[in-house]
Amino acid sequence: MTYADTVKFLVAMIVMMNPLGSLSIFLQLTQRYSSSHQRKVALQCGLAITVIMVLSIWVGSSILDLLGITLPSFRFAGGIILLLVGLSMLQSHESPVSNTPEDNVAAEQRHSVAVVPMALPIIIGPGSITTLILASNDYSNFVFKSWLSFLCIILAICMCGLMYFGSTIVKFVGESVIKVITRIMGMIIMSLAVGMLANGLIGLIPALR
Repeated sequence: MTYADTVKFLVAMIVMMNPLGSLSIFLQLTQRYSSSHQRKVALQCGLAITVIMVLSIWVGSSILDLLGITLPSFRFAGGIILLLVGLSMLQSHESPVSNTPEDNVAAEQRHSVAVVPMALPIIIGPGSITTLILASNDYSNFVFKSWLSFLCIILAICMCGLMYFGSTIVKFVGESVIKVITRIMGMIIMSLAVGMLANGLIGLIPALR
């Protein structure tokens, strides 16, 4: 796994996690909480994100094999998911693939929103899981998987810190800036989706090479 591959993986994951957009949703879901409780939820969410990402890297491929799902078909389906997510972000809307208004209503009735819906599926949605599983397949060596796991832990810590100091950050950044950044990330996701769709299609139909 080269330096360029590492950067590409980090960029893809950061874009898929959509830190500022996820932070906005986090603050909406926890606005009724006290400051101390809000920070506790942020820490719990950070732990949940770590567990989900690491499990996706180490056992995601095995689950695909168990279900008889080929990598090209999974890559093609993942490209469709990323395309839908990117299109929603480009329009500054929360993608129904990752989160729906009904999810937010249900979340308000839960004691904690740390794991569901924040960690899964808002921050680590289908697109992020697809990216993780494909990366673990492309770099299946134990050392590379360990490196990917380390990168995921760093990402989770950063995301946790973002939510921990969320109220201050949003006041400093502003909602308009968050929307602009979300649209830019949407364009990047759609670009990644096109490449993933093309690679998946070539894998399914070798004659296209």
